[in-house]
Amino acid sequence: MVPENIKSLPKNTRSNQELIQEAIDLGCTKAKVILTRTISMAHWVNLQCQYGCAHYGSLLTCPPHTPNADEMAEILPEYENALLINGSPETNIREIGVHLEKYLKGKGFNKAFALCAQPCDLCSPCTVTTKCQYPEKARPTLQACGIDVSETIHNNGWDDLGQQTPCTPTHAIGMVLLA
Repeated sequence: MVPENIKSLPKNTRSNQELIQEAIDLGCTKAKVILTRTISMAHWVNLQCQYGCAHYGSLLTCPPHTPNADEMAEILPEYENALLINGSPETNIREIGVHLEKYLKGKGFNKAFALCAQPCDLCSPCTVTTKCQYPEKARPTLQACGIDVSETIHNNGWDDLGQQTPCTPTHAIGMVLLA
């Protein structure tokens, strides 16, 4: 039994459906509550960031400024579920994820934390040499944290999304980690 002061994600379909509907109402095309154990972690993902992405080292939401795969692998067990979200290419999935994070924190899910696959575009250029000007809005990318997005969406039955190109503005995948 969960103590009254500790919130947990409702296990019934109706409550999950309400959470999914909130994501759809914000502009997502798909949303699904998943188990965090279906999130695929991979060290090779950081190689793709470091050797092949123009954002490496230039954004505070990208490596080496973010939790790496080992750190995220230690964090994930603190969460049981995540809300996996997808939007159309023109969707600002970071903004939706942050909104959902705040919505869930307002419902008592104090550990809710959003991640997205799109690179941060809040500042141009990023204030990487100082501190983030928008810490309430900026979130690390899934890839920066060692999450294999393609494998994760495959693990959760979203094969219809096709091949994903990491860190592009049209890579409209995100998630909110939930305790």
